[in-house]
Amino acid sequence: MAGTIAVVRPRLVAIRQHIRGVKQRLLLVCIAFGLGSGLAWYFRSAIIGWLLLPAHGQLSQSGRPIFISPTEMLSLVISLTMRAGIVVAFPVAVYHIYRLLRPLLNKQQRRFVVIFLPAGFVCYLLGAAFAYFVLLPTGINFLMQFGTDVADPTIRITEYMGLVLAMLFWLGIVFELPLAMFLLAKLRVVSYQRIKKFRRYVPLAALFFGAIITPTADIVNSMLVTVPIILLFEFGAFLAWLARAKKERKA
Repeated sequence: MAGTIAVVRPRLVAIRQHIRGVKQRLLLVCIAFGLGSGLAWYFRSAIIGWLLLPAHGQLSQSGRPIFISPTEMLSLVISLTMRAGIVVAFPVAVYHIYRLLRPLLNKQQRRFVVIFLPAGFVCYLLGAAFAYFVLLPTGINFLMQFGTDVADPTIRITEYMGLVLAMLFWLGIVFELPLAMFLLAKLRVVSYQRIKKFRRYVPLAALFFGAIITPTADIVNSMLVTVPIILLFEFGAFLAWLARAKKERKA
């Protein structure tokens, strides 16, 4: 009995220490969320102004969007601060999840994670930058000019922000495509040969997806998304080829 207790106690101590470590990491994630939300609340005017820049002052006759409900702006700011908190807390959470799982990974898996996570972050930023600097100004300019001979545009700020944030999010996800293809090939979930067979359907799928996520239905804005998707797929196919085993490359 004494021997059993002597074995169980170290295990209980290890479990308690592990739970204490998890709590500390959760606390750090919550602090990061609060810090991001607090900074976004403090700089809310600057953030909203930055998000309004792609419209180039075309949202109404005064150049500024409108709100029609007493609580609309407050709800918008709260939503922005919550999202900012998530943006700041997400990399912190990913880092601490990695630290918790690190003992379970071998040296090669650790190296792969260390390379993959920053690369995914960079790809997302590139996609968001493409949406902000290229797609949104072009699409919003088309929308604001269309029909101005019969009506004046007066856009609600919540509708505009919903469009901008959605575009930033989805274009960031789209630019993760090459990295996702490389990861799937590396893990042998999808073979390079299967990716090659799917290539013929990519232009049509990209055109369809581009028509869905672009703010306008015209061919110019659709192609601004379609062409990058095709190029990203081809780059992802190249990365998938690099990820193949040596025997598969020789085949």
